This record gives sequence, structure tokens and C-alpha cells, in this order.
Amino acid sequence: MARERAGDREVEAKVEPRFRKRLPCRVKVGGSSHVGMVLNVSRGGLFVQTSAGPPPGAGVGVDLDLANRSKTVPIGGRVIWRRVVASHLRTLSQGGFGVRIELAPEAYYRFLLGVAGEAPGARPAAACESAGPELESRPDSSRRGFRVRLKQEGAPRSRTMVLHCGSEEEARSRALATVGTGWVILELESSA
Repeated sequence: MARERAGDREVEAKVEPRFRKRLPCRVKVGGSSHVGMVLNVSRGGLFVQTSAGPPPGAGVGVDLDLANRSKTVPIGGRVIWRRVVASHLRTLSQGGFGVRIELAPEAYYRFLLGVAGEAPGARPAAACESAGPELESRPDSSRRGFRVRLKQEGAPRSRTMVLHCGSEEEARSRALATVGTGWVILELESSA
């Protein structure tokens, strides 16, 4: 658990380990399909580098090529933040987006256990043992949409994400847990 600031008080935020891994993928947004590269993985999310630009809150499908597999692993998720790169810098870096995993097969979590075991200095993958994130298969009436805008302390970076939570406090906590340390919440709006 990491300590994070939420407004004027500190809260405990669960930070899941992320692992750098370069994996080719195909991103499905709406009716279109784009190529991409997953650059890091965790139990709860992925960072996908691609020219596709779905907005925060959009549902996406990611067909992940787990290397040496005869077929891809389908992952369903929601865009929680997006990195936009200016057109004159696209030869140096592509944009991309963070995906919160909402649905993934057991094969993904087995793969993640192997990645965690290969990490330098990693203990056995205890942090990755559970079968996956709690799923929001259908938003129920007690969950509302929240748009959360965050800024990295001491840097010009900012992110906006859309989360479906039961309360404003839960939205704050989940947003800070997702981005990690060194970020503060600038705005939080209910979209319901």
C-alpha cells in the first residue's frame, strides 16, 4: 500500500506491480481496428502505444499476442487515461492510452505470473495470484460515472480518466491508485 493525497488528507492506495513487456497487439475501438504495442502490464491494466485515440471512458478490446502463441488473448477494458503526442513529435514517440482490464481470460493471468517471476529481484508473484480485477460487467444503479483530472506534482503532465464508482471518495482513491505516487487530483466531476 502506498500513501496518497486525496484533497486535504492522506489515503492508502493499493499499487499493483507493473512489468515492462513489449507485446504486439490489435486494438478494437468501435468498429475499427488498429495495430499497437503493449509496453507494460499489470493485473489490473495495460499501457497500449498506438495511433488510435479513444477518449477516457471508451470501451476497447485488445487482442494481445503473448509471443510464441498460435492465437491472441482477448482482453476487454476501458480507457482510463490517454497520452496525446504533438504531430511534430510523432517520429520520436507515439501516443497511447491506459486500459483498466474489465475482462481477461485465465491465460492472461498465467502469463502475468510468469512475467512477475522473471522480474529482477521479484519475489514469487504473490501480488498477481488472484484471478483478476473485480469485474463491472453491468454498471448497477449504485455506481456513477466520475471524470477525474489529475496532475503530476512538479511536472506539466496531466491525465483525465473516467471511473465508475459508488462514491466520490472511491473515485478519488481509485484514480490515485491507478496513476501511482506523485500525482494530485485537480478536478472530480460526476457525469451522472
